[in-house]
Amino acid sequence: MPLAAYQALNLSKESEVAKRLFAHVDAEANAAQLNLTGDGDPGALSANLTPAMNAWLGAEVATLRHGAITSIESEAAKITLGGGVSGIVFDIEDDKLKRHRNQQCAQAHRNFYNHHGAELDELTEREREFQVLRTLETGREPRNPGRLLDFLIPLGIMIPEGFMNYKYFLDFIQLGIVALGSTIVVGAGIGWSAFMAGRFWKAYHFYMQPTNAKQKAKGIRMISIAMTLLLVSLLAVASVRYLGVMRTVEEYAALGMPAPNPLLQTAMLLFGNIVVFALGLAITYWLHDENPEYAEKAEKYEQQKKKVQKLRKKELEQLDEIDAAYDQSRERMQGIARLMNGKPGQNEVNSKLSALGGKDNEVCAVLQEYRSRLCGQMPPDMPIQLANGQPADKAAFAALPINLYRC
Repeated sequence: MPLAAYQALNLSKESEVAKRLFAHVDAEANAAQLNLTGDGDPGALSANLTPAMNAWLGAEVATLRHGAITSIESEAAKITLGGGVSGIVFDIEDDKLKRHRNQQCAQAHRNFYNHHGAELDELTEREREFQVLRTLETGREPRNPGRLLDFLIPLGIMIPEGFMNYKYFLDFIQLGIVALGSTIVVGAGIGWSAFMAGRFWKAYHFYMQPTNAKQKAKGIRMISIAMTLLLVSLLAVASVRYLGVMRTVEEYAALGMPAPNPLLQTAMLLFGNIVVFALGLAITYWLHDENPEYAEKAEKYEQQKKKVQKLRKKELEQLDEIDAAYDQSRERMQGIARLMNGKPGQNEVNSKLSALGGKDNEVCAVLQEYRSRLCGQMPPDMPIQLANGQPADKAAFAALPINLYRC
């Protein structure tokens, strides 16, 4: 009988059948790259198989196994239901439906990759760059407030600066639109100086590396620009405020009243500007990462990931239709299978199906043993590519499932 012939196949580690598979370990361990089968690939009984594993299944197992499956289906078909409908083996029919569904899904993903391979490759590269730095940063999450918040920090400093400075610029210039423009420019100068200074001090060790002259020069330029903006802006504010204080001093003198110290009064009025600057610096320091490169790589990775997710959502909508068709067909098969419960011969079919599953477990055990030996010999950086075009490392490959379709 076909099932008996499949069960009689010797799959022990010392068997000739298993040895013919294990003989390929050296060749695949030294291959330039391993391309794994996909779920639903034509001619593949399982996903995640190397070429040698897939070829061995086809040569040593597939024929005997197919005969066993066909014989079990024939036994089930002898069970006649109402209207002359032949019986089925639900697990086998379900695997046929799953295989068809996965073939359609695989084709959809292949089409997607063919259309957007550049975007997917870029996502892979962005993720690799991010993960390298993530490892170097001991796995911590990057602090990245985003470009919008980076823009809002200087803007948030400009607003209170404007309230404090506009009156003095207006008193000095006597022209509202020019006074407003001057206020905005000075506020922007203080805002950006606080932002740049906060970024510099948070990433001080990143910029001021003693062994990296280029990075150190960049840091020095950043803090120099920040301090120049601050000094020029405060000088402009101090000038108009000093002139305003001097007018007040003259008014006090004309009234015969003791006049305030103009320098002290100006310094006190500038204190509010300095407090706002310090607050902006502190907020910037708190929100940003001590390694700007790490934050930048994380941002680029997230941007590319969102771009690809948007493309997937737009162009892989058919996957929902494929799943819906599978669910509908599966429910119909379940209905037929329920009608077979208690029918003569059903227990025999279930028993043979269980025996098939037991032998399939032996086959999977040989494949997993081969994979274990292969992983033990292959180099750590062996290029491994999944059927969807994505790379996998050795650890991921060793953990991939191996499931034989019963069809």
